[in-house]
Amino acid sequence: MNMSSGTARPPDTATVVDGARAGADGNADDGSDSGTDGRVDGTAQEPSGPHLGGGPGEDRPVGSAEWDLLTDGVRWDQATYLLLGCDPGRGPLSLDRLPDRLPEADRPLLRRMMTDALVHGRPAAGTLRIRRPGGRHDHVECAGEPVLDADGTVTALRMLLRPAPPT
Repeated sequence: MNMSSGTARPPDTATVVDGARAGADGNADDGSDSGTDGRVDGTAQEPSGPHLGGGPGEDRPVGSAEWDLLTDGVRWDQATYLLLGCDPGRGPLSLDRLPDRLPEADRPLLRRMMTDALVHGRPAAGTLRIRRPGGRHDHVECAGEPVLDADGTVTALRMLLRPAPPT
């Protein structure tokens, strides 16, 4: 998934707010490991590149979501509701409810991705299975990045999602 919309960047960058750019430790980013390069229980898969690269002409829906940590505001577009199997009439899920959509085996990867973004201020990406009615699972690629304020504090999380290509 190319991040041309400006809402997500490759894992070796961080969002800049008010002119300050900081890596995970508040200093210049050294390009070190994003922490989401391993597999969890052999079921959750990592993307093959530094971002969710899609080929030209791919026609898969892309969802976007943002969780504002200062106001507890959550914004999802319609594609995100579809990709995560949620009813738009019930509103978007808070970050603490997001694991409810995943099978137990995929939750450690999501926790690691959230820790990378929210605690360490680093972008993270991975492929997760979303539970569907009847016991079926769909694979969804996710790429998230923190939004940092001038002193490097995470103020929001932005995420792009799309169906994973068939394997």
